[in-house]
Amino acid sequence: MDFLAQLEKAHSKENAQYIAQHISDDANLFAELMSLFFHKDYSISQRAAHAVSHCVDVFPELITPYIGKMVNNLNNNPKVAIKRNTVRVLQKQIIPEEHQGLLVEKCFEYLLSSKETIAVKAFSMTVLSNMAKIYPELKNELFIVVEDVIKNGSAGLISRGKKVLAELKK
Repeated sequence: MDFLAQLEKAHSKENAQYIAQHISDDANLFAELMSLFFHKDYSISQRAAHAVSHCVDVFPELITPYIGKMVNNLNNNPKVAIKRNTVRVLQKQIIPEEHQGLLVEKCFEYLLSSKETIAVKAFSMTVLSNMAKIYPELKNELFIVVEDVIKNGSAGLISRGKKVLAELKK
């Protein structure tokens, strides 16, 4: 399959799922898709990010070789779809130690930003909650930040925030 041509056809959940089904657990095909995830054209990278997310939902191990590159890409201030799908995927992954610091920094930045989207904030809460299990010294700061975020948050942020707060109390 020519992934670029397929991504150019449509930006839809159905197209992302179609691509993900074609890739299945094939690491070589997934590598082709990941090259488009980092494409310079935002519409291509946005569409590829959606398909990557669907692939990783079924075959989470496919993303392992790309975790570092994805975390480092957050330094490039990616547009919202790339940021959202990156943090969404990373919330369910074991993050290599050398990338944990930057990921924690970025997730706190997203959580504290008044301009960040609800989804990025919610996924960032989960990433930070996972990191607090490794680094308990993050718990107090995360607790304070999450409490603040949910004060005026959307229903989704309040729900996620309550789950994270309960997890932090354990």
